[in-house]
Amino acid sequence: MDRFVYIVDDDEAVRDSLRLLLESNDIEIRDYRSADDFLQADAADMACLLLDLHMPGTSGLELLRLLRARGMMLPVIVVSGRRDGALDADVRAAGATAILSKPFDDKVLLELLQKALMAE
Repeated sequence: MDRFVYIVDDDEAVRDSLRLLLESNDIEIRDYRSADDFLQADAADMACLLLDLHMPGTSGLELLRLLRARGMMLPVIVVSGRRDGALDADVRAAGATAILSKPFDDKVLLELLQKALMAE
């Protein structure tokens, strides 16, 4: 079965640029504009999640906590345009694999994804 990197971000431009970056590096993706849309999906084929923190409705942090509470331990890379020490601590405590600030370096993201996909 194919495994996909799932992207959850409310910013269409970010989803589009991530799609282009990942697909040009032979990484298959599925993307969602909100945590609520993602929760409606069957994520059985998910290998890794790229997750925005600040979205309307269910936040990225709430989604991360929910996934961990459900026993989903796949790698989650959090990306955010707004960060602070307390929020970073909450994200780490919730079980994020890594946290990146927007805009992030494509090479850094690809390295994190490769490590996450190899650890799978």
